[in-house]
Amino acid sequence: GATYRTKDGVVLVDHEYCIGCRYCVQACPYGARLFNEEEGVSDKCNWCYHRVTKGLPPVCVEVCPVGARMFGDISDRNSVVSKILKQSAFGVLKPELGTEMLLFGKRKWG
Repeated sequence: GATYRTKDGVVLVDHEYCIGCRYCVQACPYGARLFNEEEGVSDKCNWCYHRVTKGLPPVCVEVCPVGARMFGDISDRNSVVSKILKQSAFGVLKPELGTEMLLFGKRKWG
């Protein structure tokens, strides 16, 4: 129950609520969760939520030297991400786990 989705769709971990059981680390279909030994809680990338809420891109997107990383709202037809998805072939990681539904917001986690 420590994982939750913000109103704008970003999945975050509430470290105050996390009991450190690591089940989310095992269950993550992307292998993106980790356990912070120092704090005794699970964690994941938060898409630099503190930046995104101010209209800034995540740091990894901003500093990528070749522009390979993109970030945006796929429900916004004018976003860079929406345009790329319409114009390019793409795949999802581990589709057998239903991750394509996560891409298009048909399934909610946490």
